[in-house]
Amino acid sequence: MLPEFLKARLSRRIVAWIFLSIVVIEAVILVPSVYRRERELLGYLRALSAAQAEGILGTQELAQIGHQELLVHLQKIQQNPVVLGGTLYRQDGSLIGSFGQAPQLTAQQIQSGRQDRYWRRQDRYDALWSMSPLEGRYILIIRHDTTQVRQEFFAFIGRVVSLVLVIAIFVTIVTMLGLKRLLIQPVLQLRQDLLKAGAAIHDDADIGALEFASRASLRQDELGDVVTAFDQMFGQITDAIATRKASEARFRMLVSQAADAFFVLDAAGQLTDINQQACDSLGYSREELLSLTIFEIEPTLTQATFEQLWTTLKPGLYLERQGQHRRQDGTHFPVEVRLGMVELGNQPMILALARDITQRKKAEAAMARLAEIGELAAMTVHEVRNPLTTVLLGLRSFQSLDLPERSRQRLSLALEEADRLQRLLSEILLYARQQTLDLVELELNGWISDLAPSIQALPIAEKRILQGVPATEPIYVQADRNKLKQVLINLLTNACEAVSAGDTITWQVEKTPHHQALIRVRNGGEPIPESVLPKLTQPFFTTKPSGNGLGLAITRRIVEAHHGSLTIESSRGGTVVTVSLPALVKSA
Repeated sequence: MLPEFLKARLSRRIVAWIFLSIVVIEAVILVPSVYRRERELLGYLRALSAAQAEGILGTQELAQIGHQELLVHLQKIQQNPVVLGGTLYRQDGSLIGSFGQAPQLTAQQIQSGRQDRYWRRQDRYDALWSMSPLEGRYILIIRHDTTQVRQEFFAFIGRVVSLVLVIAIFVTIVTMLGLKRLLIQPVLQLRQDLLKAGAAIHDDADIGALEFASRASLRQDELGDVVTAFDQMFGQITDAIATRKASEARFRMLVSQAADAFFVLDAAGQLTDINQQACDSLGYSREELLSLTIFEIEPTLTQATFEQLWTTLKPGLYLERQGQHRRQDGTHFPVEVRLGMVELGNQPMILALARDITQRKKAEAAMARLAEIGELAAMTVHEVRNPLTTVLLGLRSFQSLDLPERSRQRLSLALEEADRLQRLLSEILLYARQQTLDLVELELNGWISDLAPSIQALPIAEKRILQGVPATEPIYVQADRNKLKQVLINLLTNACEAVSAGDTITWQVEKTPHHQALIRVRNGGEPIPESVLPKLTQPFFTTKPSGNGLGLAITRRIVEAHHGSLTIESSRGGTVVTVSLPALVKSA
């Protein structure tokens, strides 16, 4: 089996490249020596055969014989098995003759500077022989059999190749042993750590408890930088996962504790996720509810309507609709559903937020009933006022008669009660009527200052001191002049009733940094109990013996119609009623 580090593709590639590189380098270095060895073998063959020929021929005889005799005499050198034949030329290059296998090397090639020629495929070698008796007179070219040279040459090549392979294998092994410790093994450890981290992230395991082999040693090189970068990346991933889990936990907690029911639906209308409120409102367990479709929960929803909703909804687009949800026990209740398209797991889903509007429907029904009662009350008041006017006219006609004292007292009491009843009916109509405003621009400082003398002239304000504190700058509001006058008169009248003769009542105008105009009416009377304060603006609640409890209720309705507010504060120092109205912003 291969070592573990050689099973990695990178390791095998490095081994292959190192081995091939060494082989190529050795080949480049040794190929010239191979060819040099071939030339040495050929030269040795030529020298050896020439020396043997001189011993066979006897050089003394060669210098004394003629051309043809010399040619015949040279045939003796074929006794040497490596000599296959030859050709003899005169010094000027003219041919004398050949014996045995004629060489292909010619005298003209010799004269042009070539000394030999080798035919490897034919195992033939033609070479110029230099023999002292022949020099200067003849050119002798001999053909040799190079079978033995070829065998020796290939044997040399085999030794060279073996040497190259041994060197390449040795250097590769030594290099890989070093690379294994310095590079391959750390890379494989880092790979295993990456796979371990990826598996832990995929399985949502506790990644904080993971231990990585690549962290065992701190390297001061590029691979150490990679390990450091891996640590930083893993730390960032760990933080991101922790943040995501915390966010998901908070979101799921909010969803599970939400007052609205959450439903996640796929394209077929199947429920894929819900919150606890959905289970509680419908009376199912989570497992039971997730086995249902939306059509089993909302029977009024048809398949065609759902498909139309699915087509209409887009990310960022929300729709609202009302329907009826059916509980497990078969009962129904009204819901208001807000629908949106979301991407979950790269799949489009519908997120439906359903709110039980049973109480709202009851409140709307109650409001409608109250509206009917209000209209009936207004009609009743209107119908009562007409005969009451007739009764008053009749009672007043009795005042001209000469009646006994007892009858006159009864008549006076009847007239007072009839007048009080008429005022009550008028105030009921004023409270029940929709507040319509004739808005104009008012500057509060000047308007209240102009109004103060007429208020001071009221009987209730007699022997009371009305003191105004205007704002330091003009304050403008949009208001109905007459109705705002009714508010101020009502507040100042109540303040006068709360104090004794000679006491001071203060009204003050000011403006807040948030562009609110404030009108404060302050009296120094007895404090109002805290239990009574919230009830003062309720219809028909009064602390006065002769009051009907509609004055402050009407005042509050007028202020709220101006988009303002009415607050009452009371302590040992007295009572302060504050009217807050939106102030107009005037450009400089």
